[in-house]
Amino acid sequence: MIAEESAPRRGRFVRWVMRRKARRGLAAVRVLGLTHLAAAARAGPVLVCGNHVAFWDGFLIALFTDLLGLDTRVLMRAPQLRAAPLLRWAGCFGLEPDDPKDGARVIRHAAGLLDRPGRVVWVFPQGAQRPQWVRPLGLSRGFELIARRAPQATLLPLSLHYEVGEREQPEAWACFGPPLRSPALLEESITAGLQQVQQRLSSGAPPAGLWPEPARLGEGPAGRLLARLLR
Repeated sequence: MIAEESAPRRGRFVRWVMRRKARRGLAAVRVLGLTHLAAAARAGPVLVCGNHVAFWDGFLIALFTDLLGLDTRVLMRAPQLRAAPLLRWAGCFGLEPDDPKDGARVIRHAAGLLDRPGRVVWVFPQGAQRPQWVRPLGLSRGFELIARRAPQATLLPLSLHYEVGEREQPEAWACFGPPLRSPALLEESITAGLQQVQQRLSSGAPPAGLWPEPARLGEGPAGRLLARLLR
């Protein structure tokens, strides 16, 4: 296992870089159910388990961490963490996938982190990126063992979806579900969250994004001027 490194100032800098990149690379970040995460973190530690879709997933965690003032830890695969070691400053720790004994170490470590209000451990039980439409989700059971070893922690589902539309960059959608009574309900809850996102997309009434959205092609002063010149 690769442990996270306690470096609050450096961690804030890494998350600032991640937030900056997300604002440049994503047209919008739309969030449903953020109050579930905020309320659970105020009350105690939280274990968030979500589907793993894209490169941007970790950047969304950085956004939510600073938006709500969370004390975040993120479980990653060790090879990916070695490739981006600065993420250790932002609270990431790594599982050695080729070491059969490392799973037990990581489970003990993750459960031990869930010891205070505001501490949130983020886990992607799929273990690797998978398209958001794939069913079943293919969740590993390690998150259940973490939840059982840390019964004081609230278990929250997270559903992630990326939508390509009229803008150059994709939109990111995140749906936090209500606390789960049992880890066995996780797949059902993530799937329900993805269906909720699809319903909001179909309704044509998306929630406001976390920042002002970039103009579509042809919008804005430059676009209007170009349209006049081409008439």
